[in-house]
Amino acid sequence: MATADAQAAPLETDSADGVFEGGGVKGIALVGALEAADEAGIKRWVNIAGTSAGAIIASLLAVGHTPSQLRGILEATNYAKFADYGWGGKYLGGARNALRGRGLCRGKAFTDWLAQRFSESPLGKPDPTFADVQRELPPDLTEEERARARYRLRVIASDVSEGRMLVLPDDIEGYQDEEGRPLTADSLPIARAVRMSMSFPYFFEPVTLRRDGQPHLIVDGGLLSNFPVFLFDGDKPPLRRWTFGFRLFSGSPPERPPYRRVSRPLWQLPLAKAMFFAATEAWDQRLSKATLVRTIRIPTGDVPTLKFTLSDMDRDMLRRSGHSAAEQFFGTQRHYMNHVGVEAAGPAAV
Repeated sequence: MATADAQAAPLETDSADGVFEGGGVKGIALVGALEAADEAGIKRWVNIAGTSAGAIIASLLAVGHTPSQLRGILEATNYAKFADYGWGGKYLGGARNALRGRGLCRGKAFTDWLAQRFSESPLGKPDPTFADVQRELPPDLTEEERARARYRLRVIASDVSEGRMLVLPDDIEGYQDEEGRPLTADSLPIARAVRMSMSFPYFFEPVTLRRDGQPHLIVDGGLLSNFPVFLFDGDKPPLRRWTFGFRLFSGSPPERPPYRRVSRPLWQLPLAKAMFFAATEAWDQRLSKATLVRTIRIPTGDVPTLKFTLSDMDRDMLRRSGHSAAEQFFGTQRHYMNHVGVEAAGPAAV
């Protein structure tokens, strides 16, 4: 294994890459963790990726919002407006949407909200594309490394029509929009990618794209990969900066898998929900050391993923929990390792 001593370049201890897990309305816990990271000296997030709620946080960071600004944004957000059933409310409107678009809610209210947040960012655009979040690259990278590192932001989604995990914008090549126009990495709107990633099945209408003449349904990235902390690992030294993963889990420490009952005779929907949450919330204690030593694990209590009527008390609890978990991590983690075995000192050792 390569160690910190073998590195040819110094570790950038004031910056890091970040990978953010999904968790619905519990995303404000990620903001608390980011505030603690800032206090620990992480002042710049170079490459960022996220799934579902994590994709929202990642996209807002990518366009220039700071952790403190994110806190203000999410504390002021009325999540109930995201449940855009339309005329007739949850039952009539939701049923109408489900028949027309395979989901209770259209997701347009969320897209409009995200566009407004982008407008308020230093980027100042309501509909930025991934071309707006390209980064300056070191001159010593290979062409393959340059292609992989071109965009600061990565968004994870799931193509359920083909069983493919999509890392956007890279994997958008070969898809067309609903009108048959080709989609490219540079021209893909960030809000469009985030909307794909947060399309919680049954609740939000999937995003429909076309590929090889067939419609493809794109849904929540957590279905196939909720926590790709390996995404920014290179395949050899030197290690330029840390990558930290931010993970949410239900309940209180220590983390235990939740129990979900599937009752009869009306078992179909409970089973589908149990299967989805099993995919998106799975956490294997036998995961590699490279994942464990760089993951901030945040307990979220008993707040449901889709609790759009989140109270101020719930929000404050989630934010404090994220801050506490990250504060402990940055104050105690002395060792770091990535997925190709490159080791370095952890944040508590520098």
